[in-house]
Amino acid sequence: MTPRAQTVSHRSSWFVSAARAALLAAPLALFAACAPPPRPPVLGDVDAVRTGTAALEAKELAPAAYAHAEKLRGEASAAYDAGDIAGAQILGEQALSAYAHAHAVARIARADGISEKAQAELKAAQAELAKIDAENARVGAEADALDLKIKVVRDAQPVTASGIADPDREAARMASARALALQARILCSAARLLAGDTPADGEGKKLGDQITEATAAVDKLDAAIGPTAKLAPIDQASRTRAGCLSALTLVRRQKTPVSVASGAGDSLLTELSAGGTWSPSRDDRGVFVTVRGVFSGDALSTAGETKVAEVAKIAAAHPSFPVAVVVHSDKALSAKDEASQKARADAIVAALKKKGISKITGIVAGAAAPVVDPLGKDKSRNARVELVFITPETL
Repeated sequence: MTPRAQTVSHRSSWFVSAARAALLAAPLALFAACAPPPRPPVLGDVDAVRTGTAALEAKELAPAAYAHAEKLRGEASAAYDAGDIAGAQILGEQALSAYAHAHAVARIARADGISEKAQAELKAAQAELAKIDAENARVGAEADALDLKIKVVRDAQPVTASGIADPDREAARMASARALALQARILCSAARLLAGDTPADGEGKKLGDQITEATAAVDKLDAAIGPTAKLAPIDQASRTRAGCLSALTLVRRQKTPVSVASGAGDSLLTELSAGGTWSPSRDDRGVFVTVRGVFSGDALSTAGETKVAEVAKIAAAHPSFPVAVVVHSDKALSAKDEASQKARADAIVAALKKKGISKITGIVAGAAAPVVDPLGKDKSRNARVELVFITPETL
């Protein structure tokens, strides 16, 4: 074969090989053109988050937020199926963010549920505590009332006669007799105030006669404990006080229906205690508060007028309680001092009457009922005013 023939033969072989390669590459190129694009990784992340515990909690506690995340996930999948890779990427990222938001909302909802449960438990505990406090207050009031009943019965018992004592003991007896005389006068005054509009016939007349008799006994006792008295009439004083207490108890029984349980005094005592302004106490007379420094001379000071106005509000809210104004001194009274003390009592009585309080009386106590040592450094504390709300019911 000539050289030219060999060259033509080689060229023919090359063309045949190239044609064959082209025929083989054509299907491969066609397959490559028809294959789908790779799925964005973010869609796999979305699927993983969707099946996690956080998403399940969000589905239960934050259904609206979870539904929004599901909608975005569906839109991302639809975009990928449509060949919109960029759209699928963006929507997938938005879906991830929406699932995170739904989880946050679910945590807040769970915290709110825990808080509401705790608040409900706290409210129930507070209600139970209030119930216990009320029960304690009721039991305490009943115990106080029982103590007073026992005291009333004890004071009504016959008094054993006292023998002659040494001078120091006799002086102590005289001080006790004067204190008992003061208590008797206040109790008899309370009985007369409380009886008030009791009919003057039948039982009413009997009651009135008993009060008059008890008051007359107080007048006799006052004469017996005068400045010239040598022996203390301690037995007479005890009987006189018992007589006035008996009269007051009888009035209270008439004023309290058998079907009505006692409690008005307890209510007033609780009210005064809750206010924080007063420090109320209770005895045979009723509920009382003590004030000091309310006078300028024999007239009420500005502070005194304020106190009286506060008392008037309380008295007006409890009209069944008569009021006794008891003025105490820190020293024995001369005639001039007694007139001054009476003027002070009258000043408070007049101020309360101007406020509409009609059942009221003033009593000058002198130095018969000290609260501290009359000779001690704090003896000025004995000068005070007791504002007594006379309990209208049986104790």
